[in-house]
Amino acid sequence: MKQWMIGVDIGGTKIAVSLGNRKGKLLGKKVFSAEGGKKRRESMRRIRLAIADLLSVNQLTSRQVLGIGVAVPGAIDSQRSMILKSPNLPSWEHFSIAPVLKRVFHVPVFVENDANAAALGERYFGSGRGVGNFLYVTVSTGIGSGIVANGELLRGEGGSAGEIGHMTIVPNGIHCDCGKRGCLEAYASGTAIGKAVQRAIRKGAKPAYFKKMRLSNITGQTVTEAARAGDQLAIQARQKAADFLGIGLANVINLLNPRCLILGGGVMEHVEHFWEPMMKAVRREAWPMAFRNCKVLRSRLGNNVGDLGALALVLEGEK
Repeated sequence: MKQWMIGVDIGGTKIAVSLGNRKGKLLGKKVFSAEGGKKRRESMRRIRLAIADLLSVNQLTSRQVLGIGVAVPGAIDSQRSMILKSPNLPSWEHFSIAPVLKRVFHVPVFVENDANAAALGERYFGSGRGVGNFLYVTVSTGIGSGIVANGELLRGEGGSAGEIGHMTIVPNGIHCDCGKRGCLEAYASGTAIGKAVQRAIRKGAKPAYFKKMRLSNITGQTVTEAARAGDQLAIQARQKAADFLGIGLANVINLLNPRCLILGGGVMEHVEHFWEPMMKAVRREAWPMAFRNCKVLRSRLGNNVGDLGALALVLEGEK
């Protein structure tokens, strides 16, 4: 039985290519910039080189590889391995990635939405093991979720189930990169947190932490750093985003009545000034009967959830 698998986790800011086994042990990993999703051909070249290098360093050939799993943010046609819509990867839209990798490495390739992949990572390797009904929610550059119902990944009629980030949270609200207004992603993602501070500064706020920083360099990560340093504007931005996220999570709890919500992504790496206001909103907005039966957890897989999710796609495809 083949033991080795390749995982490709494509994000809006970085791409990670990993080599792992059936037990979720990572043997190697290559990480490089996603170029803002604007240089697909160059990124594909680097993905191919990273896979070849991981195999070479570990003295493996593609004949020893069970398959390649590719996790991508946005709407995916998994049957055609096509990226249909991805606000954070504009040049990748309507691109079928599997044929390119199959042609080079001659192994099965499985393509899935990144949050769905992460949910499978939790199901095979993390807090979702043995849990029939749960959601994995990623809060990072964007917001997405993967739904496991009765032990199976719920893709929906057209494969776009789980787009929690694009539920309307504020009618006619802030413009979202998806083209709509008022999406949860526009209020509670890492990107949204950075933009909230930028807007406040444009309106006259003068926080000392950001005094020498260009507005374009203010991101969710820098706001987190500022909040941890005690900057009040940064703290308020994170707390407000957390409240919006809590409302969105409460809506999901009311709708699906899951056993647990597993939260991951960059925003969840540091939960100071975030977790408590988020949970306060969840408790405030969720129907008590549904909330009583639902645990809200941080992912135990941490920074590896994307890598393990991509690997899990291969195991799921083997079924």
